[in-house]
Amino acid sequence: MGHFRLSGVVAAAMLVALPASAETLRLGSGFQAGHSSAKAVEEIFTPALGKIDGMDFKVQNFPGLQLGSAEEIIQQTRDGTIFGAYISSAYFNSYVAELGALNLPFAFPSREVAFEVLDGSVRDLLAEKLKAEGFRLLGVMELGFRHVTNSAKPVTTPDDLKGMSIRLQPNPIHMETFRTLGANAVALDASELFAALEQKVVDGQENPYAVIDLYKIYESQQYVTDTAHFFDVILFVASENVMAGFPQEVQDAIAAAARATTLRQREIAASEDGEHKRHLAELGMQITELTDAQRALFREAVAPVYQKMRTQIGEAYVDEFLAAIDRASGN
Repeated sequence: MGHFRLSGVVAAAMLVALPASAETLRLGSGFQAGHSSAKAVEEIFTPALGKIDGMDFKVQNFPGLQLGSAEEIIQQTRDGTIFGAYISSAYFNSYVAELGALNLPFAFPSREVAFEVLDGSVRDLLAEKLKAEGFRLLGVMELGFRHVTNSAKPVTTPDDLKGMSIRLQPNPIHMETFRTLGANAVALDASELFAALEQKVVDGQENPYAVIDLYKIYESQQYVTDTAHFFDVILFVASENVMAGFPQEVQDAIAAAARATTLRQREIAASEDGEHKRHLAELGMQITELTDAQRALFREAVAPVYQKMRTQIGEAYVDEFLAAIDRASGN
């Protein structure tokens, strides 16, 4: 398979490039070990860099917020305290405002369209912006379409969200979207999510099916609506300073391993999405499927968010981003 050949490429580079002392790359993430991102890192990235003849080049993967909150893990990466992270793009908005376009509600019609756009010129721009902030973009993984859950009632229209407290990632576009829908948007780190739901600090939250399942959100939430309001991605990043300290051939080998890891993660995420949804139904969650007409009501309700983003991050950039989505969709 490709990742075994890749290990050989890494080995050839590392045998001439690194000193005899051990080199350890620590990765942090908020996703649990059972998540597709953590699985792909262990399946592809770790062995690609770890099985090197005559070398002691190790990857230590710390999923499940073992190294701190999502914000803390990102800052550790930026500082070079750890090698890298794979975290939802939503947590990087304070560094790169242009990432906000990725978080526009109902922007992507499918994962295929999303990655056709994100693997093109958009990726190059984001990589440049992230590099200026101290991050090396290694890959864009799938977190997936996000759906609303709550403990009160089925949600079928925007009016059902009015007055409801919904936990969100600390992302300004996410927050603005739910405020526009009439909800009380509450920003909480993933480390605080489960307790907030258990203690009824919030009525609901929104996440992809994999996270709802793996974090056992079904234990405190009865209702989930298949809103697919955001298509969220995971940024796989390294510390720019740490990467720049390696010889170019080693940087290239790490980048190649990360690309293979990213592609594998997307495969796993796509195949598991339906499985997690079915499992949630089996566990007793009431899943509401929106009709086209109902979904259109949500799209219409969040239209003001688009104009606000044009003002904040640039009309030309947002319009070109949306045009790229139209082209990828065949419109």
